Amino acid sequence: MPIRTKLALHLLVQIALVALVVAALLHLAAAYRALERAQQRRFEGAQLASELLQASNELSLMARLYVHQPQPRYARYYQEIARMRDGEQPRPQGYDAGYWDLRLADTALASEPGRAATLPERLRQAGFSAEEFGLLEQSRQRSQALMELEQQAMRLADGHGTAAARPAPADWRQALEMLHGEAYLRAKAGVMEPLQRLSRGLSERLERERGQAHEDAHRAAAWAIAGLVLLTAHTLWSAYRFERLVRRPLAALRAWAQAVRAGQAGNRMQLPPGTEFGELSVVINEMAAAVEHSLAELREEVQRRTRAEEAVQHLANHDALTGLPSLRLLHDRLDRALARAQRQEELVAVLFVDLNGFKPVNDQYGHESGDMVLKVVGQRLAGGVREADTVGRIGGDEFLVILPDVASAEAAAQVRTKLEALVRQPIYLPAHKLVVQVSAAMGLALYPAMAKDAAGLLRQADQDMYARKAAGRSSKPPPAVDVG
Repeated sequence: MPIRTKLALHLLVQIALVALVVAALLHLAAAYRALERAQQRRFEGAQLASELLQASNELSLMARLYVHQPQPRYARYYQEIARMRDGEQPRPQGYDAGYWDLRLADTALASEPGRAATLPERLRQAGFSAEEFGLLEQSRQRSQALMELEQQAMRLADGHGTAAARPAPADWRQALEMLHGEAYLRAKAGVMEPLQRLSRGLSERLERERGQAHEDAHRAAAWAIAGLVLLTAHTLWSAYRFERLVRRPLAALRAWAQAVRAGQAGNRMQLPPGTEFGELSVVINEMAAAVEHSLAELREEVQRRTRAEEAVQHLANHDALTGLPSLRLLHDRLDRALARAQRQEELVAVLFVDLNGFKPVNDQYGHESGDMVLKVVGQRLAGGVREADTVGRIGGDEFLVILPDVASAEAAAQVRTKLEALVRQPIYLPAHKLVVQVSAAMGLALYPAMAKDAAGLLRQADQDMYARKAAGRSSKPPPAVDVG
């Protein structure tokens, strides 16, 4: 499978896992919000039931106080409690169970009013069910009936609104009986009974909701944890796969490039097949083979051209027949020898060699035999001098010998005598199966006694060679001897 497809699949899996984790976290947040709302409804429901119960008790308290001592403020407080219960008057801020105890003890106590809300509105805001709403309504209606009984007792206590300072004893006892008798207690219990049922049912319902919210939260947390674990595991797996599929091949490519840069063009890539890098390694190996082949051909061409240039250079500086240095190279060697001799105050000797008897051999036995004689003479001359000396052919049957750093003129003369003897040795011609013999006239010139430069030395050596040839100091060569 191509790497891009694998990376795309890994990316899709990562996106799916991230979406799963996000959904689980959102569900977890929703579950906690539901749990919070359930707890809030439970608190509000309990608070509302408690307020209804508190309002009923406060109304009973004010009614009984008024019956015992008909003060207008008790009746006024009674009406305030009733209006606050029904939402017709806002409750003071900080209203709690001890508010009226403080108000009774301190008539000047006052506080800022809060927001007024009717009982149905508060019931709807609390999220009560129809059954729970019915219980609250039932308790409220019974409370209204109880209030009528209390208000009746209060009218008896104040003389039915007459100007009498106190009610008749019979009316007062009847009022007390109405607020403390069995009928009042049963009516009071009738108000409390729906509230108790409401409180228990509300607690059970909200506990179920809270439990469900807890289960949803736990489930969402489990999904979120599982998603995070899977996401982490897949991330690690993706990193491992990326390391294996991308980073390692890239490292191998980098190492191959460094090896090629270092001159190791024969290296080959070995990457897993079936991926883009595997295909790339095949192409690289083919390219490397082609480059290696081209480099081999280039090296061969360079070597061939180098050999050709060396051959051309050799031909430019050496005689094609004998392989000895040519006149051009002889001049260069002589100039160097003279420069060194001038610095070191040494002697340099030059021998100008001209063969005697070569032309008859060349004319009688052919050019091949003449070339053979020239080759043998060149080899003998080169073999008869030092490695530092130079023997070269300057044309036809003429040779030049350069002797740098000779000890004396006598030493140079001894070298000339030695070379003349070597040249006179017989030469075998295999083509004609006979032996011929040639000799040489060798003119000698010395630096710095005879000349100070190369041209002067060559001229002096040439003149000395002709002088020796004219004086007959080189004997005629003997005739050829047939050895067939």
